[in-house]
Amino acid sequence: MAVTKTSGLTTLADKLIVNIDADTDSSNNVSGATSGSVYIIEIDATKGVATTDEPACYVKLVDASSATGGGVSSTVPDVVLFAPIGVVTRYVIKGGWAFTSGLSFWCVTTSALTGDTSPTSDVKVSIISS
Repeated sequence: MAVTKTSGLTTLADKLIVNIDADTDSSNNVSGATSGSVYIIEIDATKGVATTDEPACYVKLVDASSATGGGVSSTVPDVVLFAPIGVVTRYVIKGGWAFTSGLSFWCVTTSALTGDTSPTSDVKVSIISS
């Protein structure tokens, strides 16, 4: 799914990055810059219904210009965020999480490194960054 980036928000964070269907296909260098900081991440999993087999999803972020999301050759994430299916989860990072090589992310149904299953419903990930 295509990722959109809006620039020029505020002096603190000037980019809004949105992926309306995050999954195991990594969204690479979504900020369009090699360095910056992530301040807010919103994971909207309201299109799904939590089940015993899929109670949550995990958004994985890495400080890299490209990544391989999921599977045995998965990139090791720097940050793993838990989000229950059926709700909106927000993470606010005081002072921001700095990246120096680029910002890439993907979404799977397990926190395990080799997790390779996309959520069955659309998961929207929005990131405010500099």
